[in-house]
Parts: sequence; structure tokens; C-alpha cells
Amino acid sequence: MNDRKRPFADLSDEPLFNIKAVSQATGIEPVTLRAWERRYGVPAPDRSEQGYRLYSERDIAILRWLKSKVDAGLTIRRAVMMMHVQNPQADLPAPHVSRMAQEGISLDVRLDQLLRAAHEFDALGAQRVITEAFALFPVEDVCLHLLLPALAAVGAQWRAGEVSLQVEHSLTNLIRQQLLALDATMPPPSRQGTVVAGCAPEEWHEMATLMLSVFLRRQGWEVIYLGQAVGLSQLEDALATIRPDVVLLTSSTFESLDGLREAAERVMRSTQGGGAWFMYGGTLFPHVPGLADRIPGIYIGDTLLEAVQRIEGLLTGRWQAVPRVPPPISEHAEHAYRTVSRMAPMLVESLASLLREADPDQTLADATEDVLEMLAGLQAALRLEMPELLDAPEPFIGPTLTERGVPAGRIAAVFHRLVGPDVMATLEPYLVYF
Repeated sequence: MNDRKRPFADLSDEPLFNIKAVSQATGIEPVTLRAWERRYGVPAPDRSEQGYRLYSERDIAILRWLKSKVDAGLTIRRAVMMMHVQNPQADLPAPHVSRMAQEGISLDVRLDQLLRAAHEFDALGAQRVITEAFALFPVEDVCLHLLLPALAAVGAQWRAGEVSLQVEHSLTNLIRQQLLALDATMPPPSRQGTVVAGCAPEEWHEMATLMLSVFLRRQGWEVIYLGQAVGLSQLEDALATIRPDVVLLTSSTFESLDGLREAAERVMRSTQGGGAWFMYGGTLFPHVPGLADRIPGIYIGDTLLEAVQRIEGLLTGRWQAVPRVPPPISEHAEHAYRTVSRMAPMLVESLASLLREADPDQTLADATEDVLEMLAGLQAALRLEMPELLDAPEPFIGPTLTERGVPAGRIAAVFHRLVGPDVMATLEPYLVYF
């Protein structure tokens, strides 16, 4: 008879694997794993700092042994009693969980693998990395520490000319498909509260908003996801039909800030006297101090997890937020905005010509694109009456024209000629950032 005191004593007790990984390795559903632990004390996994169960190789061996007995016809109670009597030991190498789990549990490893697959247009390889990560780690960790960093890395590589736009689009589309597939497996809402979520008009960067929708659904809330570039036409009619508790729109580019503010004003006006809270956010906000104060409504915070906490606080009544009411835009700023918008084609042509004089190697198309980006920033800054918006860091806005060799006096001369002296007086604090 074996005199060792514990079943599978030679295997590691180090807590490494979450419940999804163990379910995948043993073929036992998570609900059954929790029931066996609760009723029979087998196994007894450790807990992470966040409270998640973490199982060891020994736990997996125990579960596989128990399942083999249940599959042979024993009840789980009898199988547990038999295990303690027979005290089985491992005659084979440690159980195989997955090749990636044996290589290490760090998401950094998977990030390198995902980027390599993306660069090689290896869709199946990238999908495998993401699928295994979702099996081994909490959804929130995979999104925050694998998917978003991968998108940021590829975006930076594209801006630096190191990868093609096709690589960036391919990875973005693949991650979007994975998130939508995950979202489709969510159970029905279990809590009373509805969130309408989407991107502001002209905003096409949806990944963070889609992830936030998934996080909220995982908490049991009903989320109606409207996707990219939510139009303003008939928005109030849609909200009157849905009757949500929270309307959330995001903006991460200069081009969509104006639409975000207009959407905020419409939603708050249509729900005045009761109804939905309007909430907003986006990747641009944490990088521009004071920007959140220029949009009506409630700011969701600088991170996705903070956004979940704030939205849950509103829905449960634990957080009593006071919506921001920014000051009205002055007539001078409104007039300057309308004038710059009207003269934009001629401003782009003239400023792109100056940029090519300073940098003869730049193509007309590239110079035009760079100037369009600067003008979009200027229009957004005027619309919010916020010159410091143009001081946002890269990648939200590139190097200024003066940093690229265009004399400040020649820039001012172009604006003076095309918009006139009265508008120039308003533009002076903005052109400092040009």
C-alpha cells in the first residue's frame, strides 16, 4: 500500500491556472468544479489578489482522476472517498494543460506571439493566441494587458512606417471579431439597468468602447452597443424607444470632439427632468488636462475599469454624480470656427505648400494629410474654446509646422490673408501651437 499522505504528492502545488484553463484541461465545467469544491472540499484552490481561483498541477491531476471514476460509473462522493483511501500518485509526467501555459503564464509572452502573428498575417495563429489567453486569464486582463497593447504597438509601428496599414487593419478586425464572438456567449442580463454605448459621430476607433460594453455585460447589465460613428439623426427617437438608464459615447480624435459635444447636448436636452445619464470618455481625455470639463455630462474616468465602477455606481445609486455644465462658447470663437471651416480648402493648400518648401522630400499627399490633421485640431480647439487642446501629445497630433521648419511668420501671414484681421485676433493664442 502507498504510504504517502496526499494524493499526487509529487506534483506541484504552485497556483498557476485559472478556472477556465482547468476546465479546458479536465473537461469539467466551471460550475461543476465550484460545486465539488463547495460540497466535498476537492480541490481547494488558492485565490489571487483579485479573488480568482488559482489551481495547481496537483489539483488538475486530482480532478482528472476523479472524473475518470465518475465516467466509470461512480458517484462523485464515492470517488472522493476512494481517492482518500487509495491515495493515487502520478505515474506519468505532469498533466498537460496547454503548450502556452507550460511556456509561462505571462501575458507579455502572448503579446509577442500575437504581434508576430499579426506581422505575418497569420490569422489562425493570432486567433489561437487570443483564444488561449481568454481560456487562461480573466477577460478584463486579456483586454487590458494583451489586446489593447497589441493594437497600440501596431498603431505606433504603422505611424513609424514599420508595418503596412493592412497589418493594422487586419489585427483590428480580428480582435473585433473575437470580442463580438465573446459578447455573443454572454448570458442574459441579470441586473436592472440598460446602457446604450457607442462612438461619437465621426469616431471610428471603437475597440475600447466595445471592450467596455463586454465588461459591463459580464457584470450583468444590459448593454445596447451602437458601434462606430453613431449618427445624430433620429438619435433622440432611438433613445425614446430604448429608454436607457445611461447613454455612453466616446471620442478619441479631434474630428469627433465636436460631434461628442453636440450629442451630449441633445441627449441631456431630450432627457431633461428624468431619464438617462449622459456619460463620455475616450483615450484623448487623460492626455489633455481640462478637456473633460468642456463636455456636458459625466466623465467615465481615465481607464476602462474606472469607467465600469462609475457606470455601476450610477446604475446602483452608490455614486451620486453631478453632470458637468461647461461654459458657453463665445461669439468670437464661434465666428472663428465658422470662418476657418469655410476657408479650410484654401488653408490646406497654402499651408501644405509651405510645408513642402520646408521639407522638399515630402509628397504633396503626405503634406496635405499632415495639414488636415492640424486644421482638425484647430477646429476642435475653437469649438471648445480651448487653445491648449493643440498641445496634445502624439499620436493625437503630430509635430507642429514650426517644428518642421515652417517659419511662424509665414503661417500667420497665410491665416491673416485668408481669414482676415478680425478672426486673426481670436486665432493668435491657437496659432502658438502651429
